[in-house]
Amino acid sequence: MTDHDAVSGLREAAAAALAHGLGFLNGVEITSALDRLEVHVVGLGIRPESAHLKHVLTTLAEGRSRRLDLTLEKLESLGLTIARDTILARTAGAVGRMHIAQELRDAGHVRTVQEAFDRYIGRGKPAFVPSARVPVEEAVDAIHAAGGLAFVGHPGLGGVRRHLPHLLTLPFDGIEAYHPQHKAGRVDEFIQLAEANRLLVSGGSDCHGRAKGRRSLMGSVRVPMERYAKICAALGGHWAWLAESGDPGRPRGSSPT
Repeated sequence: MTDHDAVSGLREAAAAALAHGLGFLNGVEITSALDRLEVHVVGLGIRPESAHLKHVLTTLAEGRSRRLDLTLEKLESLGLTIARDTILARTAGAVGRMHIAQELRDAGHVRTVQEAFDRYIGRGKPAFVPSARVPVEEAVDAIHAAGGLAFVGHPGLGGVRRHLPHLLTLPFDGIEAYHPQHKAGRVDEFIQLAEANRLLVSGGSDCHGRAKGRRSLMGSVRVPMERYAKICAALGGHWAWLAESGDPGRPRGSSPT
């Protein structure tokens, strides 16, 4: 599980995986920037206790809080008032636009979550506020300091693809090739690019639940097991195929930092 700018759900998710006999890797998705380009850096096999990682996530959480306040101010200027506390109550992790959109819907200002984005808080709309970000290099460093592997997240989205040559001069460990919005030809392209640069390949559903009224994407993307095995091997053998320790939030043989 790779939540945006948060690791608060990892322990519960790892425990659920353990209960069902599933393999599990701690993960995180860090919102970062390369100049003006937003880049999502996926970290796999991270230690949530890492002081460096905690510092970066705290910085982003503070930025998200400021973004929330600015968005609420803009919405209020448009005659739409919603309570900050009710938005924060929707998440135990990082607050985002999705939570604002849900509150706008539940308050009766829009009919659907998607309408909230389309009319008010989407890019270019009157209440849009840019996301909080850290430099790409800082995100990669934080993941490595936490003992994890850093992947370029969904490079087929948001204009990231054309900047891959620059991004891959940084110490990334892999590329997220498998994604619901990556067509087969694009997946092959990213796999070939990864292999040419001796990088790992990852993937995921990028599932954000059913908040927008669409079907859940959970399980819609299948990553070959050998890709997962190579990621586990690159993590130095600390990550078991199946969690067996009494602390499912931590890989076997590791210690907190």
